[in-house]
Amino acid sequence: MKPLYRIFALIFPERCPYCSDLIEPEKIACDKCLNEIKRKHTPLFSGVGGYRCVSSFAYGGKVRRMIIRLKFHDRTQYIPQISEILASDITAAYRISDIDFLTYVPMHKTDQAERGYNQSQLLSEELSKKLSIPCIETLKKVKRTKKQHKLKYFERKNNLAGAFSVIDKDTVKGKNILMIDDVVTSGQTLSKCCKILNTAKPRSIICATVASAKGDYPENSYI
Repeated sequence: MKPLYRIFALIFPERCPYCSDLIEPEKIACDKCLNEIKRKHTPLFSGVGGYRCVSSFAYGGKVRRMIIRLKFHDRTQYIPQISEILASDITAAYRISDIDFLTYVPMHKTDQAERGYNQSQLLSEELSKKLSIPCIETLKKVKRTKKQHKLKYFERKNNLAGAFSVIDKDTVKGKNILMIDDVVTSGQTLSKCCKILNTAKPRSIICATVASAKGDYPENSYI
């Protein structure tokens, strides 16, 4: 470990993203959680609005608590750790040499200002470094919407109507794109983003998320 990194680690020690216990800087989780998540790690494949998606974990237990901390409690230091597993799953699931760039689900500027960051953007940027694939902002959220997780399943689709737009169609046209998000619950947000992006005529769109709540919603929510 480099000396400067050692000093930084003393001031801002790394914590396990799944239980918040202190861990060594080079580890992605404490030994107890690492053994548990390795046992639970089975990549999940789903069709989100007709677009193929790979997810590293089912959305529950320690993984759910980790994502909640990341999204709502400023635990952005988890990003390098959790992206290690997702990067490996992306490499196994897709031919990464064919992917032109990564992109991500955007937040409305007001919501992002209040939170201070977009966790999906940070995850995409970290995966970009790990996979050596560019990360490009392709969508903007033009309408502030209600929080999806607070709505009933059948309210979620209407909530997102007119919410997203493509920034530059020429950037997207003819490209193979990997869309990144933190978690798939009903699949409505990720699906809507892919469909809006598809209006710019990319060659293909595939998706990847840290976790998936497949099974918690009606069967057709992933078709």
